[in-house]
Amino acid sequence: MNRDGPSDAFHTAILDRISDGVVALDSDLRLRYLNDRAATLLDVDGEAPLGSDALDLLPEETAAELAPLLERAVETGTEQSKEWVGPDGSWLVRLYPGDEGMTVVVTETTDRRHHEATLGRLHEATRQMLLAETAERVAEVASRAAVEILGFPINAVHYYDEEAGALVPVTQSPACSDLLGEPPELDRGLAWESYQSGEVGVYQDVRAEDAVFDTGTPFRSELLVPLGEHGVFIVAARGVDQFTDTDVALAKLLGANMTVALDQVTSERQLAQQRDNLELLTRMMSHDIRNDLQVVGAVAEMLRDHADGAQQEYVEKIRRNTAAAVELTTSAQELVEAMLRTETDPSPVGLRETLGAQVDRVSETQTNVTVTVDGEIPDVTVLADEMLESVFRNVLKNAVQHNHEADPTVTVSAETDASTVRVRVADNGPGVPDEQKECIFGRGERGMSSEGTGIGLYLVQTLVDQYGGRVWVEDNDPTGAVFVIELPRE
Repeated sequence: MNRDGPSDAFHTAILDRISDGVVALDSDLRLRYLNDRAATLLDVDGEAPLGSDALDLLPEETAAELAPLLERAVETGTEQSKEWVGPDGSWLVRLYPGDEGMTVVVTETTDRRHHEATLGRLHEATRQMLLAETAERVAEVASRAAVEILGFPINAVHYYDEEAGALVPVTQSPACSDLLGEPPELDRGLAWESYQSGEVGVYQDVRAEDAVFDTGTPFRSELLVPLGEHGVFIVAARGVDQFTDTDVALAKLLGANMTVALDQVTSERQLAQQRDNLELLTRMMSHDIRNDLQVVGAVAEMLRDHADGAQQEYVEKIRRNTAAAVELTTSAQELVEAMLRTETDPSPVGLRETLGAQVDRVSETQTNVTVTVDGEIPDVTVLADEMLESVFRNVLKNAVQHNHEADPTVTVSAETDASTVRVRVADNGPGVPDEQKECIFGRGERGMSSEGTGIGLYLVQTLVDQYGGRVWVEDNDPTGAVFVIELPRE
């Protein structure tokens, strides 16, 4: 080893032992000191004579990399650094110019780059797990990542099965299959303890553990990562003391990502079940219940012609309540359909035809209320879908249902600008108190003395939001409320 830089033997000994390479150059960039680590990293003869030109000592490729850096450090008198990657690894070179020369520090970054590459590939595996539709697919992706990315050739995933009361095997790596064949269900042992406690288990010699599942196991080291309520991820090795702190950290990271993916799969499965149940309820309402109600309504109509006195009053109540129940099932079915839609693709819908049809319908069925159109409904198209009629029907029904004036009226108007259409439904009823103007569109919200269910306006809000529009309520003059529906134009 050639050294002339540090004159203190103590400092020289320190420099010889540090993990970084250190080179000292004089003001002419000639060698004054070179420690063993620098000689190794730079591929330089450790016995090179002092006073040698630094660039002449370096391999040609390395000299070509560092020459511009040295020139820049000399010219500017400022610190310089450069990282480069070679066929055998990567290095970070830092230059510190001074009055008497320059100090060069060389740090090997191969391990850091490898770690970064590992995390990058693990991130991609996590993305695949989050896209998985089944728990089995999550296990397959994780097991393959453990082999190909983390270097855990022997691994397995077990999920808890409530019926079996044990951790049942879901997948295992090829090397694990070769050694174990068909893996057992685990209702005791170290993996079971890790699952029950929720704590990572690191065993450098499982045969020395009293709770080992099988004393004749071909494995000596085991790394056990619980997956929340789902199960456990098992990594094994045939030798003792096989897992480093880095191995444990990476296995825990993979296990945490698996748990997130499994939680997502479970939530989506539960949501799918809820959607199926809602769809079944919708079919029941749209067919069985509504059909029965319509039969009751038809019979009530027939009885009305033959009833008299008090009987007539009872028949009328049956007819009125049956019609309300049919309306309720219609609104409930439409609400379920709106909530089940995962995405909405609004398309052009004629405003005049859709709104006009609902105004005519209310006028025909609610003969005790005067329904008028102020001006003319614009002949434009808005971005919505076939359920836009439900929006108008429910707002109109709400205006009628809450109006108990001696001469109830509902006035409909519409105005347009370049990008939107505003439909206004005004009544002369009791109005909506200020404290209820925002919450009235909430799920199940009902006004004071309301005869409704709170479904209709919630459906209105849900659909208008899906169309990218807005809905709100204002005060009418002199009394009553005005419901305003703003929709985007095509």
